[in-house]
Amino acid sequence: MASLYKRGEWFWIAYYANGQHVQKSLGTTNERVAKEKKKRIEYELSIGELQAASRLPIRMVLQRFCEHLQATRTFKSCKNDVSRLRVFFGPICEALEPGLPGGWSKTKTPKRLTDQYAHAHVKVAILEDVSPTMINQFISARIRDDGWSPKTANSMRQVLHRLFVYATKHLGFRARDRRYPNPADGVERQHEAAPEIRFLSLEQVEQQLEALTPNPLMHAMVAIYIYAGLRREETIWLTREDVNLETRLIHVRAKTIEGDFWQPKTKRNRVVPISSALLEILRTYEPPAGPIWFFPSPTGTRWHPDNFSQDLRAANAACGLSWSCLDFRHTFGSHLAQRGESLYKIATLMGNSPEICRRHYAALVPEAMHDSVEFTDRDRPPDQTARLLQEVLAQLHGNESADNGQPKLRIVRDEAG
Repeated sequence: MASLYKRGEWFWIAYYANGQHVQKSLGTTNERVAKEKKKRIEYELSIGELQAASRLPIRMVLQRFCEHLQATRTFKSCKNDVSRLRVFFGPICEALEPGLPGGWSKTKTPKRLTDQYAHAHVKVAILEDVSPTMINQFISARIRDDGWSPKTANSMRQVLHRLFVYATKHLGFRARDRRYPNPADGVERQHEAAPEIRFLSLEQVEQQLEALTPNPLMHAMVAIYIYAGLRREETIWLTREDVNLETRLIHVRAKTIEGDFWQPKTKRNRVVPISSALLEILRTYEPPAGPIWFFPSPTGTRWHPDNFSQDLRAANAACGLSWSCLDFRHTFGSHLAQRGESLYKIATLMGNSPEICRRHYAALVPEAMHDSVEFTDRDRPPDQTARLLQEVLAQLHGNESADNGQPKLRIVRDEAG
């Protein structure tokens, strides 16, 4: 099944795997060691574990993977992943051309931007040429030379990991290095610092809303961000049918409008109750007649997210404020956490996973948990429930409890009893 031979003093082996002729050095000059390695290789060939590496053209793999992202991920997530692949490989296929992912917009010519990573792209002909060492060197260079944050580095590692998973499942990818069937597994994750959460106090909420009072539409949009915790695009995509003031509910759900499909970031619909403060503001807001959007842009169409952020930034700058949509969303989650709401409820309302809410807001919850850390009778506050039960029992036995300044219970007996 395999043949052993020498090149100079070194032993080599030759064999066929999946119809491909393989020749490689055994890395030894000792005949006994070479024969042991030959036996191990023959055993792996016999049970089918030893397979030759595949040879997948990198352009074909990237094009098909980007099309897979387009079909399975939200637009924003797909756009971000395609951008990361463009940074790593360069614009080597149609899907990685600058502009919208995959050149999907055929009606507009995308603005050509300068490729700031043109000098750093990983140049390979086949996917199998990408090794853990190559990925580590690229990420290390970006952290050192371009100031990448740990989160950015981990995002690059993650999209490459998904690329190899796709290639393995759909294209028969087999890595050269048997230690790492997925080369991205050989890349260590960077340690990310705890997130810095910025949110508004109640006084700052009043200040923000008062500053936007002259602009009813933006005033109502910011109120929804603050009092309902919606994401920027979730509010922009609200239609008249999504906001029901009678039932006091906001429906965040997938929809197709004029051929454009949109869905929440987590691909799950949810319903957010309208608080009393938000209801008062929304009742004073009247959506412009005509557009189906609850918050149409000045031209009557759906807002572009970046255009809305730019207008909000300009309106706030005129009042000396600098808060953003993300700050408003964190305000919603932070104040609920401070009020003692469970992280599961907060996650459900915000459309997040409990783990993300724990990472963002768990530090705010202990402020209301002082009683929970007291475990001795001397330090534990009086149990009000036990006190009330004692008072009930005393009155049932005809004894009046001592006047201790606490409200007393009055027992009302049923005449039939």
